[in-house]
Amino acid sequence: MSIIKVIFSSLWQALKVSWRVFRKFQSAVGTLLFLILVVFILVSVFKVDQVTVPDKGALLVSLEGAIQEQKVYNSSPTQALSGNAKKRQTVLREVIKAIDIAAEDDNITMMIVNTNSLGGAMPSKLHYIGEAMQRFRKTGKKIVTYGNSFSQGGYLVASYADEVYLHPYGAVLMYGYGSYQNYYKDFLDKIKAEVQLFRVGKYKSAMEPFIRSDMSPAARDAMKVLLGGLWSEYTNSVVAGRDLDREAFLHHFDTVEEDLKAVDGDLAALALSYRLVDGLKTREEWRAYLADQLGTDIKNLKSKIINHHAYLGAQLPTLKVKENTIAVIYANGTIMDGQQPRGVAGGETVSRHLREARLNTKVKAVVLRVNSPGGSAFASELIRQEVLLLKEAGKPVVVSMGSLAASGGYWISANADEIWASPTTITGSIGIFGAIPNFEGTLAAVGINTDGVGTTPLSVAGVTKPLPEPVKAVIQSNIENGYDRFLKLVAEGRNMTVEQVHEIAQGRVWTGAKAKELGLVDQLGTFEHAVASAAKMADLEDYRVGFWEDPVPWDIKMISEFMERHTGLGKMLMAKTVTPQDILAARIMDKLSLFGQLNDPNHAYVLCVSCLADFGNRP
Repeated sequence: MSIIKVIFSSLWQALKVSWRVFRKFQSAVGTLLFLILVVFILVSVFKVDQVTVPDKGALLVSLEGAIQEQKVYNSSPTQALSGNAKKRQTVLREVIKAIDIAAEDDNITMMIVNTNSLGGAMPSKLHYIGEAMQRFRKTGKKIVTYGNSFSQGGYLVASYADEVYLHPYGAVLMYGYGSYQNYYKDFLDKIKAEVQLFRVGKYKSAMEPFIRSDMSPAARDAMKVLLGGLWSEYTNSVVAGRDLDREAFLHHFDTVEEDLKAVDGDLAALALSYRLVDGLKTREEWRAYLADQLGTDIKNLKSKIINHHAYLGAQLPTLKVKENTIAVIYANGTIMDGQQPRGVAGGETVSRHLREARLNTKVKAVVLRVNSPGGSAFASELIRQEVLLLKEAGKPVVVSMGSLAASGGYWISANADEIWASPTTITGSIGIFGAIPNFEGTLAAVGINTDGVGTTPLSVAGVTKPLPEPVKAVIQSNIENGYDRFLKLVAEGRNMTVEQVHEIAQGRVWTGAKAKELGLVDQLGTFEHAVASAAKMADLEDYRVGFWEDPVPWDIKMISEFMERHTGLGKMLMAKTVTPQDILAARIMDKLSLFGQLNDPNHAYVLCVSCLADFGNRP
């Protein structure tokens, strides 16, 4: 028995030693793999190839992923490495800058536009790119584009090119603009929950999906007018760009079923018959065509093309730094209280940027680039106050509206010296609401009850009991007061009467073109027009444009850039099968995540949720 114990003890000791050796080996291997990964990321992100602009070459503009005003990064390295890593993004100002520089560059004779990986963009961004393409063409240089297929948004950009080619198995997918939402009233009834809503404005429909089962007549009427205006701009651009008959083009949407049968269901042949494309080419035929255009052969084609990212990098050493600065400050994304990262317009963040510009002696004027559906009324007011202080300091403030400048986005714009918008900017939505959910019934259904006492009639139990009537009255009064303030600040900023503003307010959303007619904006034009106007107001001829943005932590930037370039890696690390119920749950959670953005201290919001419609950028 003692011999067995000795043997067992010896084996046990041997196993313990082996396990410790194995763990040390495992740790060493893990550390080594981690270091290899870090080195790989560093090399991938920071490697600098010698960039040379090809002689008599082509600029390749690749519109990949979502087109953004600012590049948006993950909030942490862990998120960047997870399956939630940010997808590919294209920064709008980089595209415009590359096109405009290339237009004057004798080394660039042609532009190639690639929209195959375009993820989506609001109409104004696509038209903005199109206008830059028009400036390029006016110099006598040619623009060509080729698509495996064209999404509706991708085709809008393509229509500005001289020649459009399509793969024989491709299609031009055009649906029109639509705004369709899920309505949750019946669902909330089933789970015995409710959203306690307080609002002012006949057309303020931001929270309708939580209190109705369908679209209200007022919201339907307003959305029809809005989408009709945007679709008119889209069709005008396509018809003009492709030299089509407008009536015939629009008639195709009624006859597409029969027309498709006539070409045996061939979508590429249909696009050719509609004159939406100039020809059908396989990829090899497309490469041969480009080689011929650039005076080379397919083997050497790559050396004659430079993408817009590399092209901008090659231009940096030649850019002159000037003393006088026009500061461009972004209010990009939902307006929320506090300090917020890129992609969210934090009340404290944007206010700080405006204050820094005011106190910086080199800054002579400010362009506030607004691309926001609004949000917190309190945060919006903080930003507006800084705009007023800039004006008091004698520094002109010009607002350049991007795709969206609605509700809070308009609140922060109204008092600027001048407001510029594009015809397809979505703006207005001058209204206000408050929303607090109540889950008492939901909890009760699973056996959880809420009870307690308070010291006053205003004591509340958060979201687990209905609001007391006095509290409802207080919130409604505050909302009405906020609406009155909104009307007055707009009237003051736009030299209108409160009655005139009320007539076009009430939460109604307008296109930029209509907003100019109504006096809500001063001029229609691009970001460049707004900058030029600010320079004129500040009496500047020689100046630089400086973009005020908080730096992104190096580790987040490094890993995010790497994961964006190697999108398959994140999927490999976080492999997951996506089921239909996952998609449905994600849509519901995305809608409910709206409440996570409602952080106003007074529960008062100037937010236009319905502004985010489906603009046909589906793949």
